Amino acid sequence: MPKKTEQVNLIKGYSPWSKRYTMNQAKNVARWNPWMAHGWMEEAARGLSIDHFDLIEYHDKVADEINQGWKNRTKYRFYNQKEFWSGLPPKMIRKIIPDDDYDIVSNEEE
Repeated sequence: MPKKTEQVNLIKGYSPWSKRYTMNQAKNVARWNPWMAHGWMEEAARGLSIDHFDLIEYHDKVADEINQGWKNRTKYRFYNQKEFWSGLPPKMIRKIIPDDDYDIVSNEEE
């Protein structure tokens, strides 16, 4: 009768985040560290092509949510721009497909 193989429980190794999960985490970290959010959103956008259109749309949706959160933050009385942006000028997250590129009717008339 054959022996049962012995199972070894080893650490499986590094598992990278999916692009969608990275975008969600960037939205979360944007509340207190805008520069880390910029880095994570750039990392998630790296390597995207037209084949990943659902991820491109999701990236732009998350970028809008993060940018709106940063704009709303300026209305609070506890907001300190120098402290939040680490003394650097504020910079919003760029979308992959800007809103003006969606306007197909005006693009055809030009």
